Amino acid sequence: MMNATSTWRARLCRAACCLFMVAPSFAEGEKKEVEMSIPPEVQKSIDKGLAYLARTQMPDGSWPTKFGRTTGIVGSCALAFMASGHLPGRGRYGRNVERSIDFLVRSTRSDGLVYQEGMPGMPMYHHGIAALALAEAWGTGEQKDEDIRKALTKAIDLLVRIQSRRGGWRYQPRPTSGEDMSVTVIQMLALRAAHDVGIYVPKSTIDSGLQYIRSCHDPSSHGFKYQPSGGPGFNMTAAGVLSLQLAGQYDAPEVVGGLKNILRQFFGMTGTSKVDHFYYYGRYYVAQCVYQAQSKVDWGITAWNTFYPAIAKELTSKQMASGAWHSLYDEYGTAQSLLVLAVPNRYLPIYQR
Repeated sequence: MMNATSTWRARLCRAACCLFMVAPSFAEGEKKEVEMSIPPEVQKSIDKGLAYLARTQMPDGSWPTKFGRTTGIVGSCALAFMASGHLPGRGRYGRNVERSIDFLVRSTRSDGLVYQEGMPGMPMYHHGIAALALAEAWGTGEQKDEDIRKALTKAIDLLVRIQSRRGGWRYQPRPTSGEDMSVTVIQMLALRAAHDVGIYVPKSTIDSGLQYIRSCHDPSSHGFKYQPSGGPGFNMTAAGVLSLQLAGQYDAPEVVGGLKNILRQFFGMTGTSKVDHFYYYGRYYVAQCVYQAQSKVDWGITAWNTFYPAIAKELTSKQMASGAWHSLYDEYGTAQSLLVLAVPNRYLPIYQR
């Protein structure tokens, strides 16, 4: 007899098979959007997660753990609040968002790097997430805080200055030949978000970034690699697909092939993935790129309507009684899970189609 986990995995595999069987039935002229609301049980999970982040936040906007004072973690938590409609000065957790954004503004150095010296992790990871949070706060806040705009402008100017010749970015705030997809993709999201809210971003910077991302594509597997010389991976494929989608390249072969690759892997690994910060990182990018595909790919609606219930069930089952999702640093696992579950809200401009 199959146990509950095996039964659930079998259902997901059948759903995935159905997904690819029905994909060709969508005619080109039938692309349309179908909105999906968040089920009550998933909303309860979101509410518990937000309450956990609010309850554990420090007065200065950070969190009291080893990584809790890094701008990447603070930025991720700010995005999680905003994704559920809590904006600077607005909503139940509006004050929590304000504290987080103020922390990021205070952490912005004179050269534009949004990072506090002495914190763990690689500066440019933190910078990209923080810049994305600043852009979303500037774009959604009712009262435009000039300090946010100034910090964001400096952060974007830094990205333009230190982009490598091949178009990517690496761990440290300087041009280098050792670029990687993981760092590059989050900078590209920050650049897109800043552009959307009126901050000047040179077209050449975007074009060069896309060129680097395409250099990491593996045509034989329809996947993306961490670096051009490496092998393709699940997380990098999702990140690469999302980058191209947000640049408007929804029908690119790399996107369509990458989506099929991602979905096959997701339904094949559900329930077996090791849960760490890489797990949450990957789920974040997968959710965003599958959502983006809804109205842009013939079978995108079917993909999303199959994917979201599965990812919601997977994540809600991993939530702890405290409301957190456990990871190397719980604030990150919690923030990333909340960003995935709240995708249907469409509150953040960067995640709208």
